[in-house]
Amino acid sequence: MPQVLTQTQTQKTELQLRLSLQQLQLVKLLEMPIAEFEQQIKKEVVENPALEEGHGYESDDRNENDVNSTDENDINDTGIDEYSEPADDNLRKDIDEELSSYGDSDDLPVYKVNNGTQERADIPLGDTVSFIEYLEDQMMNYDLDETQQKVMKYLIGSLDNRGFIERPIPVITDELSFNEYLDVTEDDVLDVMRVLQSFDPPGIGARNTQECLLLQIDRLLNGDEPISELKEKILNLERTVVADYYDLFLNKNKERLKSKLKLSEVQIEAVFQGIKKLNVNPGFALSESSSDRVSTQIPDFIVETDPDGGIEMHLNSGDIPRLHVRQDYLDQLKMFQAKPNKMTRSEKEGMMYTRQKVEAAQMFIESVKQRRRTLYETMKAIIELQRTFFITKDENDKVRLVLEDVAKKAGYDVSTVSRVCKTKCAQVDGRIFPLSDFFKLTRKNAEGNEVDSKVVGDLLMSIVNSEDKQNPYTDDKIVEIMSRKGVKLARRTVAKYRQQLGVPSVTNRKA
Repeated sequence: MPQVLTQTQTQKTELQLRLSLQQLQLVKLLEMPIAEFEQQIKKEVVENPALEEGHGYESDDRNENDVNSTDENDINDTGIDEYSEPADDNLRKDIDEELSSYGDSDDLPVYKVNNGTQERADIPLGDTVSFIEYLEDQMMNYDLDETQQKVMKYLIGSLDNRGFIERPIPVITDELSFNEYLDVTEDDVLDVMRVLQSFDPPGIGARNTQECLLLQIDRLLNGDEPISELKEKILNLERTVVADYYDLFLNKNKERLKSKLKLSEVQIEAVFQGIKKLNVNPGFALSESSSDRVSTQIPDFIVETDPDGGIEMHLNSGDIPRLHVRQDYLDQLKMFQAKPNKMTRSEKEGMMYTRQKVEAAQMFIESVKQRRRTLYETMKAIIELQRTFFITKDENDKVRLVLEDVAKKAGYDVSTVSRVCKTKCAQVDGRIFPLSDFFKLTRKNAEGNEVDSKVVGDLLMSIVNSEDKQNPYTDDKIVEIMSRKGVKLARRTVAKYRQQLGVPSVTNRKA
């Protein structure tokens, strides 16, 4: 019987999330604390000749490309610069009404501290956690058993000044056996090493420079942050060059690489520039003396309360200049556009270059504005939802608060709020708080009632304090006891609480 070929046509609905270049830029800016953001501003000004720092405006004329083209009266009149909640719990004005009545978003004012009369001061918080401790603290994010934790600490202690582990795995395995009395295989050590290589900073725990670069590229390719198609293509090319043509890369043999990978001059340059931006010394902090590692935290928000229960919030503008597009670039672009059909080839190339730089400058300026709006709205929402705690600073007055609550209040996506809160801190009446401190997570007990973290911590301490010191409880036993008391937690969650409370492991608690 002859076969019959048939064609069928079907429709498939597929939802894909693709971020624009400006959205990707905003994502990066949102995650930056104030000090890093200042450096990014300076970098953009250096790299883009169309972007220029301004020096204020004496007239009422507004440059539509200026981020901060407002005078002192505008700042005081609008109230957008600062959030103030009076003692009677009523806001002076709703922020949305102010935005709509103020006019175009380009007129948003500069955020200043005390109307710009007080210079920003770096607030020392004492000696920071050492780099070794910083790595060891990340262990709590992984479900490692006791042996794996010992192997991990040994590997961290084996890092050289570059953050590499260059000693052979068999040697490390023998040392663990003879020095630490640990009976582990080479595969066991490799498994733990792979966990270490997932720690921050990216590239830590690599065995050589090539692996260090690959770890960082893979982190960018497989990270939580969405990337554009172009960025993904470049990263895949970077990975191919480092993985398969490393010698050609080291020798800067671009011509052979172009031939083998069939790349253009522009593509090969983009690949080389991308690889050059990677960090070949992820363990640099190891070589710094502890005296050099004094932490200073610069608050992104300044919050002040008064005895009557009022709250005022300012955004710290830091050392961020006014930005605008250079007028000569705008004039040049208008000149090109005035004679579209009479340009020479070189003039067309000049127009393309000028337009690219002007558009990049405008996009960056808009991202800076959006970052400012987002930070303001997010912090304002946190204050409104956690108002009593801001007034009293008493943990007992902290209400349950999670990212979803703030996102709903501020009108942003949860991921956006998460990026704002990840690296930012606020100065509240002179005291520094990471934004994470304003959140309160709760867990449900056996009866389905919510129990806050403080209750869990108190319960854990009471169990440890009542144990037989010659036969202390393991984490599994603590989980069992907590479960009988109505608090059901995973073992690694109990271990995390124990470490946060400074309670040693069962081995170190044994008398």
